[in-house]
Amino acid sequence: MAEAMTNEALKNICRSNFELAHFAIKLGRYYIQSGRDTHLRDIIRDIKKNPDPKYIDELREVDEIERKAHEHNHSAA
Repeated sequence: MAEAMTNEALKNICRSNFELAHFAIKLGRYYIQSGRDTHLRDIIRDIKKNPDPKYIDELREVDEIERKAHEHNHSAA
C-alpha cells in the first residue's frame, strides 16, 4: 500500500512548508552529489524518518567513513 504524502502526513516535520522545502532540496542535492539514485518520495520518506536537518551532516560523516574504509581496503589488497 502506498504511503500517503499529504500535508497532514508531513505536518510538524519542520516549522513551515518553506523550511521543509529547503530541507528536501538540500537532502536531494546531497543524494545527487553522492551518486545516489533518488526520487522525491524517497526524500520525503527519509525526512519523515529523520526530521532533524542535521541528518544531512550525519550522512556526510557515514559516507566519509565508508569512503576511507573502501580506500583502506583497496590499498591493502
